[in-house]
Amino acid sequence: MRSAFPAPARPYRVVIADDHPIMRGGLRTMLEADPALDVVGEAANGDEALRLVRALAPDVLLLDMEMPGLTGVEVARAVQAEALPVRVLALSAYDDAAYVSGLMRSGAAGYITKDKSPAMIVEAVQAVGRGEGRWFVLPPRTDPDASPLSDREQEVLRLMARGLSNEGIGAALFISENTVRNHISNVYGKLDVKSWREAIAWAWQNGVMEKP
Repeated sequence: MRSAFPAPARPYRVVIADDHPIMRGGLRTMLEADPALDVVGEAANGDEALRLVRALAPDVLLLDMEMPGLTGVEVARAVQAEALPVRVLALSAYDDAAYVSGLMRSGAAGYITKDKSPAMIVEAVQAVGRGEGRWFVLPPRTDPDASPLSDREQEVLRLMARGLSNEGIGAALFISENTVRNHISNVYGKLDVKSWREAIAWAWQNGVMEKP
């Protein structure tokens, strides 16, 4: 299936980390069938995954959660601690809210389960390569009606999570870019966060993404 997004200037470089050889081979075949993706390395455990990321500087690390050695969460934390320029897309057999919450705090860009379709996994890898967050499971949340954000601020936050620019958000909501920037500033201030990733993680955790 052709992506709705324009092809990147060069393929996104991907490292696959999974302890099952058949799973790694299937993922490689699936991803390399898309011209926007280039698998540059494979790891069978968490320690090897971290070594490959350090050595190859890929754009995306497709990271299994259950591996020998370092766990997926520990690898993500190490990537964050070392400020390695890679975006982590976690892959798991389980819709595990504890993993999701831990990964959000560890700076991962997304989480997807292995039961998703090949097309959805490819889409998620591409999206993370573009810098978008893709969380295909829902973490534990509090009551969304208790949100400190206004309805408009929640709308802006949901559009941020879709990867829209300030201009795109303004066009979608029929407001100016300056107004969008003001809303984003208010969101950061009310949530006491410093980045779009922290804001979007908060939105998932608190059910904002589920609201119409």
